[in-house]
Amino acid sequence: MMLMLAWTSVPTRADAERLADAAIAAGLAVCVQIEGPITSVYRWESKIEHSQEFRLVLKCLEKQVSALESQMLALHPYTTPEWIVIEAGHVSEKYLSWARNNPQS
Repeated sequence: MMLMLAWTSVPTRADAERLADAAIAAGLAVCVQIEGPITSVYRWESKIEHSQEFRLVLKCLEKQVSALESQMLALHPYTTPEWIVIEAGHVSEKYLSWARNNPQS
């Protein structure tokens, strides 16, 4: 069973904490780290934007990715949220064991 890392960003710390709490409460992530504020630079509707955001790094098992994505997109304040998921290339056995034994739905 692989550990996955997912990223998204939101406009406020309150949004970040709300999404993190929801993922943990539902057993869809074993850990969520909130970073920020960060500055994101991107093009939106033909304009270059600079936004202060908070980044969430969500750690979950592979079997939870689909349900976690559905939850995050349903709760997300943006109409086009960032959602990127990668497989962790190497995870210490002790941490992976903890993740596998964490309560999950």
